[in-house]
Amino acid sequence: MSDAQLWAAVLGFLSPPVIAIVQQPRFAGPLKGVVMLLWAAIVGLGTAYFNGRFSGPSITTCMLTAVLVIGVAYHTLWRPSGIAPRIEAATSSGGRQQSGPRAV
Repeated sequence: MSDAQLWAAVLGFLSPPVIAIVQQPRFAGPLKGVVMLLWAAIVGLGTAYFNGRFSGPSITTCMLTAVLVIGVAYHTLWRPSGIAPRIEAATSSGGRQQSGPRAV
């Protein structure tokens, strides 16, 4: 793995709480997925750019690395621990509040 991909993995692992700030409990599952994909694109573009590897293949692998790590981290750590769902509920702008975890 390149340095850019490793940074994408690290930022992807730390991303679910950041994504939970934007997410709302009332969002449908597909919309939550789109928000995660947009964040992964930002992470991928940023890590490729700041590591001097801003080219098509490097950007693509950084984005895919971020998508994979965000999904795995959310489903194995951040959702089961309740951290991401609590952040989501705390930053909700109203609407339906959910007490349990919700999939991305």
